[in-house]
Amino acid sequence: MLLVLMLRSWMLPRWLLLGLVVAGMGVASPFRARSMEDEGTVLRTETLKQRRSAELKQGPLSVEVQLRPAVNPAGHQATQAVATVRVKGEVVGVLEGPESPVGMNGAAVVQIVNLDPANVYPEVLLSAFTGGAHCCNQMQVLTRPMGQQLWRTVHLGPFDGGPAPARTPYGGTVPLIVSADNRFLYQFACYACGRAPTRLWQLEGEQFVDVSHQLRYRPLYRRELESYQGLLDQPRDPDGNPNGWLAAYVATKALVGERPQGWQQMLERYSATSDWGLKACLGGYDAKGCRTPEVVYPNFPEALKAFLQRTGYWN
Repeated sequence: MLLVLMLRSWMLPRWLLLGLVVAGMGVASPFRARSMEDEGTVLRTETLKQRRSAELKQGPLSVEVQLRPAVNPAGHQATQAVATVRVKGEVVGVLEGPESPVGMNGAAVVQIVNLDPANVYPEVLLSAFTGGAHCCNQMQVLTRPMGQQLWRTVHLGPFDGGPAPARTPYGGTVPLIVSADNRFLYQFACYACGRAPTRLWQLEGEQFVDVSHQLRYRPLYRRELESYQGLLDQPRDPDGNPNGWLAAYVATKALVGERPQGWQQMLERYSATSDWGLKACLGGYDAKGCRTPEVVYPNFPEALKAFLQRTGYWN
């Protein structure tokens, strides 16, 4: 079951508008053309309108979804999505989303979906939008790991973007959590100037594991590379800073086993004048700033190589 709500464009948050624009451009989808029933049962809280609750059911498992009035940390009126999970009528867990702006009706997706095939029962996913210009999708999953009697809550995120259900990507057989790799945001360019590779997360027991590097998902990343073609075809702008999207491009090329080719394309296009990302704090921050002296790189290629090594794309 998929409930969909059509909203006026001025009511839509930035992440949703961006998704509609991409869809309109005909960018190839990295997901299977499968019915939503294959991905479980889904409810989007925007569809509730004046109703404040709804129920999802799959076999002996049911989820009561409620929109509750709340007050956010800034003291403003807000709405909170709450999912109460029952098995054969007995409550086994409760998932509570963040306080989101009142007009967004909780801005959440609740889904019953088999994220870990080893488990007896499917999982319940709550993906909720926190509000904010560039933030954030918080994800929680209620699961009963194999061999255990108690249900556990597993957290993932927050990630850039809005709420979304789990999906099965090309090459896969199990629904995954699909997110942006937040580590690329603001790394080498402004938010709007850069891009981030897609990151894939699979539930295993009581933790999510990054499976982006598995060979089976290369078809997904090959499709993602198609979206860079327009940027690659643009004439070089001596006053521009393409380093943000070039970093994500090289990382995505690495995921399909073509890092050397991507690296060469980067060398032909990068900005040598931008100093964004040439300093790195590797010791972490405290109230006084970087705990250790910052590392300073002589140029973008050196900074990018070190960054890709730290984030696992170079190996």
